[in-house]
Amino acid sequence: MSARRAVTALVTRELRWSSPILFNDPFDVTQELRLNFDEAGLTAALNERMAGYLEQGDASMIRQPALAATYSVLVQFPLEQRRLMARALREVTGPTPGQVSVLADLREKWRELVPTFRILCLSELRDVTPMWSHYADQYRGVVLEFSPVYEDSPFLVARPVVYQDDPPAIADPYVWADRMIGQLGYADLFMQYQYIKRTAWSYEKEWRIVVPGARPGETGMSAEYGFNRRDLTGIYFGSRCSETDRSDLLALLAHGLEHVRAYEAVANVLQGEFMFRAVER
Repeated sequence: MSARRAVTALVTRELRWSSPILFNDPFDVTQELRLNFDEAGLTAALNERMAGYLEQGDASMIRQPALAATYSVLVQFPLEQRRLMARALREVTGPTPGQVSVLADLREKWRELVPTFRILCLSELRDVTPMWSHYADQYRGVVLEFSPVYEDSPFLVARPVVYQDDPPAIADPYVWADRMIGQLGYADLFMQYQYIKRTAWSYEKEWRIVVPGARPGETGMSAEYGFNRRDLTGIYFGSRCSETDRSDLLALLAHGLEHVRAYEAVANVLQGEFMFRAVER
């Protein structure tokens, strides 16, 4: 973060958690739910699942009450009749009004949810040059290091971002069909969607903590959430951090943050990387 932002963080003991709408990657948790299938594709997947259950004579995976009641009767039919019904199901191509409505409702719900998400973005690394440039004010800012060693630390629930160019499971119509048949929640799919980025961003080695909704009365696209001072264990000054900013930040460490270690980045030109040396306090 920038040095001025770090001053605020140390004074208030708060970090800024943002809606993904503010992210610099336009394809990261986009406000439009990206599905690589339409209503017809969902219908085909759903009918294939149901046809398979008929042929197997097993309705145990069906949790949706109306479907479960119907199929508990149908699976008792002789195999040949069940095969005929399965074949007829696979020949149905048009989506039902209910399936069209389900996808429309999901997309609308997603549009409503994205602005309310609050995400804290972290990294495994402290020495990635592009990240110092993008996020730390062109090397004039700092990196704050957190070490979640206490049982109540929210940092313990951070999850690593998965870097892949394939679409997430949320884009698979069979996954959605299983959710509809099993009457399972979609929260896990939505959550997974928030931890996937394209491989071009893999250098960030990002971890995230996601809060799936703003606090009551909270508006805007970001919010300040507190952190326990014990979790903050290090501060790294950028190679271009000014003496004024460094002095201000070091002075703040004398007020309840004496345990925090301080380092300064030094550019190793020969090796093309940053090295860090301890700062005397």
